[in-house]
Amino acid sequence: MTDTAVKPVTVALPTLGCKVNRYDSDALARALISRGYVIVPPGEAADVYIVNTCTVTHKAEVKSRKTLRRALSINHDALLIVTGCYATLESDTLSAMDGVDAVVPIIEQETIPDLVARLRPTAPVETPLPAGLSASIERTRATVKVEDGCNLRCAFCAVTIARGPVRSRRRQEVVEELRGLVGAGLREIVLTGVRLDAYGKDLGGNLSDLLDVTRNLGIARLRLSSLEPIGIDDTLVRSLAAHPALCHHFHICLQSGDDGVLRAMRRGYTTERYRRTVAKLRAAMPDAAFTTDIIVGYPGETDEAFRHTLDFVREIGFIKLHIFKYSPRPGTAAADLPDQLPEAVKEERSRALFALEQELFRTYAEGLVDQTVEVLVEGTGPHGDGLTPHYLRVCADFPRETAGWIVPVRVTGVGEDCVIGAMIN
Repeated sequence: MTDTAVKPVTVALPTLGCKVNRYDSDALARALISRGYVIVPPGEAADVYIVNTCTVTHKAEVKSRKTLRRALSINHDALLIVTGCYATLESDTLSAMDGVDAVVPIIEQETIPDLVARLRPTAPVETPLPAGLSASIERTRATVKVEDGCNLRCAFCAVTIARGPVRSRRRQEVVEELRGLVGAGLREIVLTGVRLDAYGKDLGGNLSDLLDVTRNLGIARLRLSSLEPIGIDDTLVRSLAAHPALCHHFHICLQSGDDGVLRAMRRGYTTERYRRTVAKLRAAMPDAAFTTDIIVGYPGETDEAFRHTLDFVREIGFIKLHIFKYSPRPGTAAADLPDQLPEAVKEERSRALFALEQELFRTYAEGLVDQTVEVLVEGTGPHGDGLTPHYLRVCADFPRETAGWIVPVRVTGVGEDCVIGAMIN
C-alpha cells in the first residue's frame, strides 16, 4: 500500500457498556474524522473496527467477544482493534483471538488514531473539523465525560481496576466544551464519569463547583448520570437544587437494600444513610425522581436479605431499576467468596425485582395522567418519543420539525414502558 491512500477508509466503532465508553468512542470517531476517515454504523462493513469493550459482568464480556467475531464475519480482512475495560483487564485473552490486530488499554486510547493511520492510511481530509466538541452526541442529547476512574474498591467491581483512580478534567476545559455544545444547538447535556460525584477531588475542587459555573451557559437541560450515595453531601444538594437547568432525576447506585450485603460489598454506607440522602434531595426538590442499580444473587445473599432489598426498593419508590445478576469478576474480592448462588436463584430474584419495577413505574406514571410534561423530542412521526426531565419516556405523535426541541405534552395514558401523550400546540 502506498504512503498516501487514494480512497477514504471506513471505520466502525461498536461500543458496549456505559456512557463513559460511548463518550470515549465518539472522541475517537471525531479524531479519525479529522484525519479523513469515514465513520459507518457498527453493523455495516468497514475497513477498520474499533471495539470498545465492557467488563461490568460476565455477560458483558461474552457480548464483547461476540461483537469481535461479528465484525470479522462482516469483513474478515478488516483491521480489528480492541479497547475498553475488558481489553484492559484481559489483554492476553483478547490478543490470542483470531483476527485481533491490536489490544489497546484505556489509558492508551489516544494512541489509536495514530495506530489506525499507520496500518490503514486514508485520503487526507480537505476541511479539518474544528477543535473540541469531542462529546458524545446521542441523537438530541450530548454526553460530556468530566471524570474517569474511581477510588472506591467495592468487592464486586472490576471497572475500577480497569480504569484506575479518579482523574478529573480541568473545569475550564469542560466549560468550553459545554459552550460549544450549546452553540451547536444541543438542548440537553448529560455530565458523566465513572465516579461523577468525586469530580474535582483530585484537583482541589468538587462537583458543586462545576455545577455552579454551568448555571449561566444557556444550557436548556443539564442531567447527571450516576451518583454514589457517599458522595452526596449537603453542599452538593444545595447546588443541585439551585441550578435552574438541572433535571430533577437522580440515578443513585444502591446495589442492595440489605445492610449485611452492603457490608460484604464494601459499599461504605447503610440503608439508613441512603434513606437520609434521598430524603434530603426530596426536601430540596419535591418533584425528584430516582433510579438505581441493583445486583441480585451476591454471594451469601439470603432469602431474607433479598426481601430487605424488595422492601427498600418499594420504600424509596424508584421509577426504574438497572438489574444485574451477580457474576464473579476475576481479580475482585467477591470472586473468591463462599456461598456463590446458583443461576436459577439469580434469575428468580431478577424476575421478582423486574415485576416490582413495573409496578412502581405504573404507579408513578398513572399519577401523571392529565398533567403537562416537558418532552425533549427524539423520535418523530406517529410513533415518536422523547424524555421528560425526570427520565420518563413519552410516546406521542411529534411532527418532524419538533425533533431536538422541548415541547409541552399532556399525558393521556400509560403504556408498557412509557406514558402516552398528546403534544400541546
